[in-house]
Parts: sequence; C-alpha cells; structure tokens
Amino acid sequence: MRPTTAFRMSAAFVGALVAAIAATTMPAGAAAPRFYQDDPIWVERDTEDASSMRPLEVDLFVDLTSNILMGTDVARGRATNVNTVDEVPDSSWFTNRAGRRALTPADVARGPNMDDGPAPGVWTITSSKSDGVTPGFTIKDVHGQRWFLKFDPPGYRGMATGTEVAVTKLMWALGYNVPENHIAYVRREQLVIGSGAKITPFGRKTRPMRFEDIDRLLDRASRGTDGSFRVVASKALAGTPVGRIRFFGTRPDDPNDVVPHEGRRELRAYGVFAAWLNHVDAKAINSLDTLVTEGGRVHVRHHLIDFGSALGSGGVGPADYWEGSAYLVEPREMGRQIAGFGFYRPTWRKAAFYESRAIGRFPAHNAGFDPDAWKPRVPNQAFLHATSADKFWAARKLAAISTAMIRAAVRAGDFGDPASEDFLVRALAERRDAIVRAYLPAINPIVNPALGEDGTLTFENAAVDADVAHAPRGYHAVWATFDNATGETKYLGETSNVTATTPAPVGLPHEEGTFVKVQLSAVGGAPSAWAHPVNAYFRQQRARWQLVGF
Repeated sequence: MRPTTAFRMSAAFVGALVAAIAATTMPAGAAAPRFYQDDPIWVERDTEDASSMRPLEVDLFVDLTSNILMGTDVARGRATNVNTVDEVPDSSWFTNRAGRRALTPADVARGPNMDDGPAPGVWTITSSKSDGVTPGFTIKDVHGQRWFLKFDPPGYRGMATGTEVAVTKLMWALGYNVPENHIAYVRREQLVIGSGAKITPFGRKTRPMRFEDIDRLLDRASRGTDGSFRVVASKALAGTPVGRIRFFGTRPDDPNDVVPHEGRRELRAYGVFAAWLNHVDAKAINSLDTLVTEGGRVHVRHHLIDFGSALGSGGVGPADYWEGSAYLVEPREMGRQIAGFGFYRPTWRKAAFYESRAIGRFPAHNAGFDPDAWKPRVPNQAFLHATSADKFWAARKLAAISTAMIRAAVRAGDFGDPASEDFLVRALAERRDAIVRAYLPAINPIVNPALGEDGTLTFENAAVDADVAHAPRGYHAVWATFDNATGETKYLGETSNVTATTPAPVGLPHEEGTFVKVQLSAVGGAPSAWAHPVNAYFRQQRARWQLVGF
C-alpha cells in the first residue's frame, strides 16, 4: 500500500525489510524519488489480511474523558494520508463524490439507499436498544433483513427521524460511508417478540423481553393521531461489527490502520462538515467499523452513523441553546461565570433561534456563521488537528453541494412542516456560504493546474470561482526543470498573465520522463496568503504533460 506522500509501504514487515536492505546496499547520498510511476494515487487499498481482528468496543466514558483530558491545544501538521496532488484517495474510509463527480439533487435524495426500507408486514424484534431515555429496537422484516429502528420523542414528530435521514444524505454526498436510513411507519400490532430477544432494564440485569416492555418503550415515542409510530429504519451494515472509530491514534490489531486518525484529512474535514450541520455528537460511539470481504480480501470498512443530534435536534428533544457554542466541560468559561457573579452572559445566551416541533431549535441567523467558533459537545482530536489546507479542502467539497442538493436532502427527511423545511434549506445554504467565505480565500486558492502539449499552463482560482473573493490583478509563474531523483531544480524562466492562463517560457523540454516544476502565486489586489506560491509538478509521459504533484 502506498496511499500518501508520507506513507509509501506495502506490508509493514516487507517495508521494514526492504528499508533495512536498502540501508546496507544503497550508495551514499542516494535517495528515493519524489514521485513514482503510479503517482498520483487515487485509490488506497487495504492490502493486509485483517481476518484475525476481534470486536473491541470503545468505552463511552473512557473516550469522553480521554478527549477532554487531551485538551484543545495541539500541534498541527500536514495531513498524512493525502496523495501527491494533495487530495484524499478513495479508501475504506472515504469515497470522493461532491466536487469530484457530477452529483444531482436526485443522487443526494437517494444517497446510500439501495432499496425502499423494511418490507411491509410483521416486524420481529430481536433485541432492544435499551430501557433508557429513548426507545430503539432491532427488528427483522418478513424477508429476514435486519433493521435498527429509532423513534421521535413525544411532541416532536419528524424532528429526530427527519434529521437522521437528511444529514445521512448530505454526509454521503460529501464522501463518507453511512448506513441506509429510511423514514418508515409502524403500528404496535406489527411488532412481535422474536425467540431469544433480550432487554436490559436500567440498573438491572439483561433478561428476556416481554410484551409490556414494548409498550413501556413506545410510551416514550411520538405516536401519530392514527396510532402509528414514525421511525428511522437503519439497515444493518454489511460485515461483522468490530468496534468504533477513535479520532486519535490507530487501532493496533488492524494491520491496514497505519495513519494516525488525527492525521487523516477526511476526519479533520469532518469537523468542518459537523459545524455546517451542527452535528454536535460527533464522537466514537456514533461510528462503526465492520469487517468485510471484498475480492478475497478481509479488511475493515469505517462508517459514520447516528446523526440524530444534528441540525436543530438534540435526539431526545430540541438541541440545547448552548450546543454548537461550547463544550460540555469548559473550565475557563465556568470561571468567567463564577467571577461574573451571575452577570456574565455567554454569547449563545444572546443568540436568536428558530424553533419548531418539526426541526427542533436551530440558530436563526446563519449568514454570519463562524465555523472556527463552532464546537461539538466534546473536543475531537481530529477536528482540532485540522490545518487551513484541510479546511480549504473541506470548503471546496461544500462549494460543490448546491442549494438544490440541500433541498433534496431536507425533503427526503420529510419533516412534515414546509415552512420549517424551507428555513432549514436557507440556513444550511447560508452556513455553507459562510464556510466557503472563511476558508477558500485563507490560503493560495489556485487549483487544478494543467499543462497543455503546446506549453500553455491553465489553472483555476477556487475562491474567485466560488465568488467569495475578487480576482487578483494577475498571476506569476516561476518555471524550472525538476530532477526526480535528487530534487534539484534548474531555472527556466518566469511568466505572468492577468488571467489563469500563461504560456511556458522558451526552452521548455519535452523529452519523455522529463519533470517540470511551476511555482504559482497571485500578484496585486489579493490577500497576502495568495502570494505564497503553490508548486505544481508535471511529468512528460507519452507526449503529454501529466500533473503528478501539487
């Protein structure tokens, strides 16, 4: 496996052996090439056999405590799973969709769904989520397909279930592995207890489930006037569950898990997307790793699940006023309140909210949304390690999510309140635009460089194209040949143009295997960060220039 510029390896043992041999046989001063023949890599494959893995559950209390104790002051560095053109390859963690392929609102409305939800008829309960605050069942439909059912809290029909479905669609569009989630309706008489079904009453031992348990659990769910219960039916994920995603470190028993999770760009960017969707409950317990077999290979697929505490929903009721603005535990903030003798008012106490029983409670004004000020309930190490480059990458993904796509996802949630749905679409569009405004102009936004056969260089300006920044007065390019073995460069010349197109200088080589490096920057009337050049590397291959590094 050679998924990134930082990790170029196959099996760990083989990699170590090769390195040891190379150290004893390589001439002094020799170095590995900067770019390999297969760069840039767009698919990262799990090559090692993971069949020996066993389920390992993450303890919720330990995970929360660990994240809190780690603190929020971290050393940020470049993401370590990007390829040579600074993109995230497709993998068992992530699949490039928005911004990489043409998506339609219909695609987003369908999302990961492959069928129409649980088959009508009797649903057999095989287990209960718990006898806690919110009810939940695992059922099998008449075809034997397993589903997990979650309900809306009383008085908020559509809030939690609609949120779960809408957010799932959008997270799928952004590239994550998510379950099939469907809005469905069930009546009490459809539910029967299967052989061996268990329940764990609060504070008691697990025991066989009884009919009165179903009624007691359903008393805590929203019942329609026709007696039906609205549910989100989540299709069981393929494979064998083996645990959760921790947002730092690696899992020792997964031979393919070699990149520390806080260094994975898709997990860092998840923080930007969580801020967009107000997904405050982004933690290990709301993820699931499953062991799957594909093409004879046994490996782990990583999923994000359970989006009921997002948008305006807090799962068991509307989102609390403080959610999205503060962590559960903030000693400094608590100190301010104590020192203020009750007169100190946190920012969230002054904010206006849109409230309805259909969507819960969501900030009313989102055009001025500050994504850097947003916080989940508990610090997340991957989110905290995000750099400006990671946030830029996330913002480009969001820029590819059109308002029509947002509307399609919200409509799929079927909240049952057109006015609230319209508000939610506007709010998410405004938050998307605020994120794009914050992060696209923050670094040099030149993207997608291409070098034509005639030596004409073209590129794009992501911030200008998204209409969140004015075009600079021009662009400057510094050209050089590049020695892929030694890293040495030889100056060729400089070119400038007022548009995102510039010809190569005289003397551009065209021999097969030649490398050229071009430094690109904006000049005049642009943010200072745009003067910091980006480096594009091209290789002459089969009479064409191919971008191999960026």
